[in-house]
Amino acid sequence: MRKVQLSNTGETIPVLGQGTWGIKTRGNKTLYERWKQSLRRGIELGMTHIDTAEIYGAGTSERIVGEVIAEYKRDDLFIVSKLFPRHVGIKAMKNACDKSLKRLGIKYLDLYLVHFPSFITPKIEKHMRIMEELLNEGKTRYIGVSNYSVEQFKKGQQVLKKAELVTNQLQASITKQKHIHDSLPFYQKEGVTVTAYSPLGHRGYKNLTGEIRSTLDQLMKTHDATIQQIAIAWLINHKNVITIPKASQIKHLEANAKAAKIEISQEELSLLYNV
Repeated sequence: MRKVQLSNTGETIPVLGQGTWGIKTRGNKTLYERWKQSLRRGIELGMTHIDTAEIYGAGTSERIVGEVIAEYKRDDLFIVSKLFPRHVGIKAMKNACDKSLKRLGIKYLDLYLVHFPSFITPKIEKHMRIMEELLNEGKTRYIGVSNYSVEQFKKGQQVLKKAELVTNQLQASITKQKHIHDSLPFYQKEGVTVTAYSPLGHRGYKNLTGEIRSTLDQLMKTHDATIQQIAIAWLINHKNVITIPKASQIKHLEANAKAAKIEISQEELSLLYNV
């Protein structure tokens, strides 16, 4: 698995990680085990960056991830979780981090994100203070944000005393290009990694039509790849972009992993801009 540097940290992480949003088991043991098998296979393929959050399945995602990563050496993994901004007090925020760590069965996160800017009142300053405290306490190695605008990201960075925000996790894909055009140039200039989530939409682009489908067909033929592989490769061939596709089936996960080897030129990237 190809690796890239995480912002300006000097640490390298896989250009493809594993997302866990939308994990649903409904008490079904078969589904539970299927998710675990998929995560294991991803790790074997080098997708050792695993992304989760306390809100995913009300903790179910973190528990499943925790059971899987207990089978591997901690230092070989890069585990990410997220603080949901409903927690309003310092104690509540720190407790949320501790609960995530407990569900994951680990002593520290590699990266901890604020999941969204507060939707109640502006709390960027408070969130940043707490995140920096968690960093200093060894609860996480790095901190970042998710779904922040460029201005909110700048505000968050200004509040921090010594720490650096190493990523903004944003929705980006061939059909959701806003952040690629509006936000990515800023992060590239600053050397900050953008983590693209939902790189395949929610249905895997099975029903695309029109110009975007014809362009994808052209690229599929050129690179001997599937639509999904081209969609993933299109993202990670942008400088400073990594992505975290989710796959509950091993065959889909293995196909996703192959996308890391596809090299798409700048000219080919531009073919899909705003189609």
